[in-house]
Amino acid sequence: MLTKYLTLFLATLLIRFPGSAQNEWILKKDKDSIKVYNRDNEQSKFNELKVEMALKARLSDLAALILDISDYKNWSFNTKSSHVLKQVSPSELYFYSEINSPWPADNRDLSLHLLITQDPVSKTMIIKIKSVPGLIPVKPNTIRVQMSYETWIVTRLDKTRIRIEYQLKLDPGGSVPAWLMNTFSVKAPYETFKNLRQQIQQSKYRNASVPFISN
Repeated sequence: MLTKYLTLFLATLLIRFPGSAQNEWILKKDKDSIKVYNRDNEQSKFNELKVEMALKARLSDLAALILDISDYKNWSFNTKSSHVLKQVSPSELYFYSEINSPWPADNRDLSLHLLITQDPVSKTMIIKIKSVPGLIPVKPNTIRVQMSYETWIVTRLDKTRIRIEYQLKLDPGGSVPAWLMNTFSVKAPYETFKNLRQQIQQSKYRNASVPFISN
């Protein structure tokens, strides 16, 4: 039972990134207009993940939510805490995130670089979040995630709706077998994006003004 819960916890980390026929995306869950896919990762024993969904929001609303680092615990599945380490510019920062693990397993944590850009013609917004594991010292009783890379491609459908395509590549470390974690890796992204859809309706995100994002 503990191994199952630990596996579900590690799957949380698989929410924060063309090949041959053997490496095509496989639809694993399609519920509440959220689609979760996975496929083999040629660089790791852990599957890549992809999430697709449409959302009633503007591009700047989502940018405001993503930049509100301390609020991640309210929508990102199993996030214990997160805070900004360094603000480079309005669209770029470094941050820290700790992910809850069931006792007696150690929590995972990540130090990450976040950058948001926008194509001036298509208005497509790109969010990239990449681990920088040596940015800060490792905490006692916490396992530092060494490799995490997520990409959000966000397109405008109309004045009130956007489409998100999210991909994650990650190796969470630790001793849980990859095949077991891959089996349970759908829950975390599904719950995260379901929570995100609710959280973005908060007044502080609705009609948010983000100076470097054009709606």
